[in-house]
Amino acid sequence: MEHAPSLNWRLAHRVARIRPDDLPEISANELTMLVADLRVTARRAGAIAARHLGIDAVGATRIRVVDWAGWGHAVHDMADGAIAQLDLAPPEEAFGVRLTAARNGALLGAGMRALSRRLLGQYDAFTGSDTLYLVAPTILAHERRLGFVPKDFRMWVSLHEQTHALQFRLAPWLRDHLMGRMRIVLHDEISMTDGLLGWARTRDLTSLFASPEAGAALAELSSAMTFLEGHADYVSDYAGRRHAPTTPALRRAFARSESATLLGRLSKTFDKNAQYRDGLEFCKKVQRIRNRSALKAAFAEPGNLPTSDEINDPAAWVKRVHG
Repeated sequence: MEHAPSLNWRLAHRVARIRPDDLPEISANELTMLVADLRVTARRAGAIAARHLGIDAVGATRIRVVDWAGWGHAVHDMADGAIAQLDLAPPEEAFGVRLTAARNGALLGAGMRALSRRLLGQYDAFTGSDTLYLVAPTILAHERRLGFVPKDFRMWVSLHEQTHALQFRLAPWLRDHLMGRMRIVLHDEISMTDGLLGWARTRDLTSLFASPEAGAALAELSSAMTFLEGHADYVSDYAGRRHAPTTPALRRAFARSESATLLGRLSKTFDKNAQYRDGLEFCKKVQRIRNRSALKAAFAEPGNLPTSDEINDPAAWVKRVHG
């Protein structure tokens, strides 16, 4: 059995809290109103997204508005839950392992600190908590820095995150399907020789550490996440036009760059900009080819999820799934 990563979570939280002075300035009364408004908006967004998708459901059953420290603790909870779901053994106890845990904790803390300043929200799909997290200081900082209309921006963000919750309502099998692909990747073993041969064949970074079976599972994960993120963007844009009039301006502000990051150039699997951009474009093209309700077919069974080739050729997906 594979072991869970060795992590010093206490150190991670301490590193993540470095320089807390960059929090947006806000009075106690304004903070109370912000938290209440985000909760109410998220509830409304769940009902709006459900109507758009044509399902009798609500979004996430728990709404948590957190600051950056609270987001760090949420990451801890979600990581523990995911480890439990993935059947990973606890880390081994040894001095070298403790050093590794400290190193990993420091790196994770730095990553959490950087990500929390950009992350607006997150739906926890994997631990069973059915919780939607909204990161209040990041939302407020974006509103002030970019001049967004607060009620529109909060609705737009909430629609995206609640759509993720509803995706797992539409497809009760989705969590197990994604977890199954993750297990294949995590329990994979590949020799250095096979990895180098794979790199020579594909020129993709993932070939260095993933066998063909794990590479296929990773490709499935990547295409599924591309679709899910693009679909959430599509719903927030489509439903947002009625409930958040400045939605077109918000989408322009969050337009994904055509140029790949360094990691994205090394492997398409890790190009997050492309995932959001290509997933949204896929959904828009399916609507033009057929209609927006055609996208619901992707949630009927695992085989209906678009492949990476179909993300770039929506007509092929429509033909395969809808005939």
